[in-house]
Amino acid sequence: MLLADNYGEKLLLMNNVFQKNIAALGAKNHKLALKLQVHIPDAVPQLIQTNGYNLLYKNKVLHNEQNPLGEAHSIFSYAKNEPVSIHLVYGLGLGYLFQVTSMKSKGTVILYEPDLNILKIVLSLVDFSNDFLKPNVFVCSEYDEVAYIIHQKSGMKNSPEMLTLPSRMQEEGFADLVKKLQNMVGAYDLDLRYTKERFYPSLKMLLKNILYLFDETPLAHFKDVYKGKTAVIVSAGPTLDRNIETLKKYRDKYVLFTVGTALKTLIANGIKPDFLSVIETYDSSKQLAGVDVSDIYFITEPYSNPNLRSFEFKRRFSHIASNVPINQFWAEVCGENIEEYFSKGTVSYTALNSARILGCSKIILVGQDLAYIGGQCYSKDSAYKDLVCAKNSETGKWEITAKNFEEFADALSNSSDSEIRRQTAKRRLTNLNNSLHFVKGISGDMIPTEAVYAAFVSPLQEFAVKFGDRTYINTSLVGAQLDGYENLPLEEALKDAETVGNISLDTTFDYDKEFVLSNLDSKLAELNTAKVMIEEGKRFAKALNNDLKRYRNATVEVLKSLRKLSENYISLCTFAEKSKLFDFITTSDRIDLDYEMKMIQKFDVETVTNIMNKISKYHANSEKRIKEVESINTKG
Repeated sequence: MLLADNYGEKLLLMNNVFQKNIAALGAKNHKLALKLQVHIPDAVPQLIQTNGYNLLYKNKVLHNEQNPLGEAHSIFSYAKNEPVSIHLVYGLGLGYLFQVTSMKSKGTVILYEPDLNILKIVLSLVDFSNDFLKPNVFVCSEYDEVAYIIHQKSGMKNSPEMLTLPSRMQEEGFADLVKKLQNMVGAYDLDLRYTKERFYPSLKMLLKNILYLFDETPLAHFKDVYKGKTAVIVSAGPTLDRNIETLKKYRDKYVLFTVGTALKTLIANGIKPDFLSVIETYDSSKQLAGVDVSDIYFITEPYSNPNLRSFEFKRRFSHIASNVPINQFWAEVCGENIEEYFSKGTVSYTALNSARILGCSKIILVGQDLAYIGGQCYSKDSAYKDLVCAKNSETGKWEITAKNFEEFADALSNSSDSEIRRQTAKRRLTNLNNSLHFVKGISGDMIPTEAVYAAFVSPLQEFAVKFGDRTYINTSLVGAQLDGYENLPLEEALKDAETVGNISLDTTFDYDKEFVLSNLDSKLAELNTAKVMIEEGKRFAKALNNDLKRYRNATVEVLKSLRKLSENYISLCTFAEKSKLFDFITTSDRIDLDYEMKMIQKFDVETVTNIMNKISKYHANSEKRIKEVESINTKG
């Protein structure tokens, strides 16, 4: 803490401390360092003494008046502290909590202080330069900076923990910040789960689809074909039912896009969509079973389940989302420009972007509730109509159940084994209840939903901002609030729409098959290098296992063998950065293994054995999957 009796000395010390902090901060966040150098505070925090130094700001004392340092230690004591921990310190104050966290944290420390007045003054009073220069410490004043670091550091087993002074929790907007962070972390968790659970299945689906993809036209080749027209995107939320008659009344006034779960509701009510969009890698063909789709255009992703392509559509189109890694691989192979395509994990987003690509200037959402409305989870004629959400009278908690469990199980799974269908349904209900969440409704109340739906709110809102050159309308009126969308009844949204007319999408398109297959062969040939490296790794693992049996302790010899095995693993990870095909094959195992290795605190026999077994499993799975990939027929 800065101390000086003479006013001139104080100013000199303050300037020296500030410049020292700015120099250190500039190495981590150059943009913030520049902002602070020119910032002129419009409200000045005052250094005061209670029982120790404290800060008075806007008539509020920021730290505990009796023991500010003890308060900081107490707050940190409740946090999990592991090498993969992420400690998000909200609010700097005089830095007690930040410096305690910087000193004690075994993981990542993020200081988030959005108030430049506090940063400017406190960085003139307290020397944080050593803290700022630590490799695990990051300093931010903007939410997007925090989001970026969390995205880089978070994983499936290490959600960030927020450490905050009680005085800052009372600030206006703090609850909204917490909710925003929760939704962001939920979205990142969703992305990582997709990466872990879907990378390899997506690769297999893509390779199995190669011959089908030659007959799927990339959607952007029909860019702006519906320029100036109105689009309606139908999802299977409960409010779809109340809009059926209006959809019928104005059917010639809009281009109709629907997701798979809403298809049967529309067909049952005599409404034929123009476009159907389904993108799942699992077999969701039951959503289409029994429906004549011969006069419906189909929009899907290159990695979606091959069984979806067994239906006779009017024409199939590829929506090749550029932010999905497997599609980046496909773009390299086929040479197609995919800049127009974006995805955020929900098929409704795919349909929304498809309407934009095709030029629709007014886009209306129907059934996009993203919440459980009146206890109902889906439209009454949709595939998952049996799900209901209600408060349990005994526990007082909200629960999701199936009115008819057997029907729900049949709708969810295509398995011929009834027990497998039931177990799949049970797991789905368990997951839904474990992820029960609440979002801000259009009326302003908090309404129940699942975490996945809550995570979709931000991407839909961001879409409206990113592509702000058209009109967006949400007709739910009782579901989740979507900023950037006007809340209107469907009748009002459609009453002035012009007739769409007969617009043809029959222009031919052909891939260069020889070019595509030649590129794919080159990618597959890269796996030969990986196989050689894996064989070498297996020899290192065998040698390490023999050393463990011989020495029965983590001796120098054992650790040397472990080093060779670890270096081989690192080489394979480096190779995965060069070969996307190998990356897709190994990512799921690598996520878990990287976590295990980061958690190592000491190298004893148990730890070395665990790492050896995990790397050996990585080798075995890699070999197995390479064989599976090489066995897929991509030439017909």
